Amino acid sequence: MYNFKGIKPEIIELLSLNRFNDSKAFYEEHKEELKQGATVPMRQIVLDLSDIMSSLDPLADLNPVYSVSRIRRDTRRSKSKLMYRENLWLMLRRNKAAYPFAPFYWFEFLPEGYCFGLGIWMHKPSQFDAVRNKILEESERWLKAVQATEKAGLIYNARDYYKKDKVPDAPENLKQYLNAKNMEFSKWNSDMKNIASEKLIDELRQMMEISSPMYEFLIEAYDKAVSEGLINADDYRR
Repeated sequence: MYNFKGIKPEIIELLSLNRFNDSKAFYEEHKEELKQGATVPMRQIVLDLSDIMSSLDPLADLNPVYSVSRIRRDTRRSKSKLMYRENLWLMLRRNKAAYPFAPFYWFEFLPEGYCFGLGIWMHKPSQFDAVRNKILEESERWLKAVQATEKAGLIYNARDYYKKDKVPDAPENLKQYLNAKNMEFSKWNSDMKNIASEKLIDELRQMMEISSPMYEFLIEAYDKAVSEGLINADDYRR
């Protein structure tokens, strides 16, 4: 029995309409409906996945209020001044202030579909070196973790690569990972039927269980970077 009972199509449509109107008056009129139909179910997803996440990482911050994005956008550092978003996401990870750039699982939905996966995004090249070094030191374990993500239905993606090989003499099958500045393993689904029911929780739980070797690999690399002083809480405030 799950807390989550689904996010209905009419709520996703209302989120899009709210963004289109971009009006405080319209938002206030529908605020409670949006909260109960979108924000609360997203928080329920966090609750329904918390047992798996806490078993993977006892330090994970699973407060559902802080794990889910807000409908009202913070436009202070954004080029877009639209006040409201039509997509919502959640992140399962350690507290971002105490553990900046820690690996994470996420789920996001948009009007066109939804996506989920895990990834690690760091601020400096030297911080990501901990991941590279661990891949080189435990290449067989790394490739098995990659296979686990593929079995979970996730596709590897690095949005930015170094132009020159970071480790020129590394095996060719490792270079796409070693040359990445950040990385994620994700799945996109344009079929929205699962998001309207408890089936979404089954889908996400299965993904997390099968891909867990990758999270374990990445969190170990992250902890090593922290222990070596490459990452500290001050990085969050920069």
